[in-house]
Amino acid sequence: MKLKDKRIREKISADITIHLYDDIDSTNNEAKRHAEADRGYHLYATTHQTAGRGRRGHDFYSPKDTGLYMTLSLPLSGHIESVQKITCLAAVAVCEAVEALSGRQPKIKWVNDIFLDSRKAAGILTELVTDSDNRPIAVIVGIGMNLRTEDFPEEFAAQAGNLGDIEINALCGTVTDNLIKLYENLSDNSVLEKYKALNLCIGRTVRFTKDGTEHTAEAIDIDRDGGLIVEENGDTLTLNSGEISVKL
Repeated sequence: MKLKDKRIREKISADITIHLYDDIDSTNNEAKRHAEADRGYHLYATTHQTAGRGRRGHDFYSPKDTGLYMTLSLPLSGHIESVQKITCLAAVAVCEAVEALSGRQPKIKWVNDIFLDSRKAAGILTELVTDSDNRPIAVIVGIGMNLRTEDFPEEFAAQAGNLGDIEINALCGTVTDNLIKLYENLSDNSVLEKYKALNLCIGRTVRFTKDGTEHTAEAIDIDRDGGLIVEENGDTLTLNSGEISVKL
């Protein structure tokens, strides 16, 4: 598996700067290091991370030459009301790219996990980058995708899976192109209907912790910012952060 600038660009209609690496600590870290200097769209991609990161301080397993690990740095276009919504855009971008290139149909587990055959095959980490004066300067979207990964660490081997042997350059370019197009139409909430249709949580029982208390509820909808609306004992609540578990 070799990333090639020219083959990635064939799938991208926007003007973009591409940075490719054989090895790197984390593509999100690299994007953050260059955020103040970056102008326009920048793609950072590798087939091996030595310190891949997931949400809530978790590591993201990124072994060499079995997956695609990429970060798209997006220039700010006005006020960003919901970083979570951008995560939703990225999830749709990944699912649509995988289906277009492989015919397989992944699903989304709120808010940022991509599942295929009831196993997590990809994850998304979206971060708002600020300057030294705490002013937002960019949004970076990290996407880690297991393609041929099979040997996982014991702690999550039971739930981990892969997307299959999809051509890596086509996947990288298609995901990037999909996400840029969605981001350029950020105010169009129709993408949330796609996110909802792809979401495997809706209509299922979910479990989560809020204010130190364990809750069990039914997931019933997605709001305009990507929040998960749940119903528990006749009361509705919108989850805007945290993790949930759902029986698949």
